[in-house]
Amino acid sequence: MQKAFFLVAVLASALTLAASPVALAQSDPGALAQHYLEALDRGDAAGVLALCADDVVIDGGGGCTAAPCVGKAVLQKELERRAADNPPVHTLLQTYVSGNVVTMRFEATSVRVKKAGVERIIEWGIFEIKGEKIAYMRGGITDRSDPQTARFAEWQRAQQQAR
Repeated sequence: MQKAFFLVAVLASALTLAASPVALAQSDPGALAQHYLEALDRGDAAGVLALCADDVVIDGGGGCTAAPCVGKAVLQKELERRAADNPPVHTLLQTYVSGNVVTMRFEATSVRVKKAGVERIIEWGIFEIKGEKIAYMRGGITDRSDPQTARFAEWQRAQQQAR
């Protein structure tokens, strides 16, 4: 009886671990990219970094717009800046997976977005997965066909010209 109970407990534990978000992310590039956005929204820098390769490249968005952020140390500084300054909230709209490349379309809102006089913007993100880690992420690709996003882009341009 004890052996049967022990085996059931071990099996249940194994199934629980297999169904955890990290385990799902490792077998599904789309889930890995989604967990990245979820950790980003929580301001969980350690969680974001755990999903990324040591030499990860983040190209676009925030402090990674002028030049890509390369490596976990640089990414951590950028994540800390974003968390203190302008934490985003993402709502996933669509996910497309082709091999190890994930393209996501999502709504994003933040203090900065609302400061521009719009509720949310539509953005795209492209992730490349290598070895069950995010190796590359291209973010900050705005969908200017969306009226709110176009208004936000105009506001951003005016802010840059005023500097």
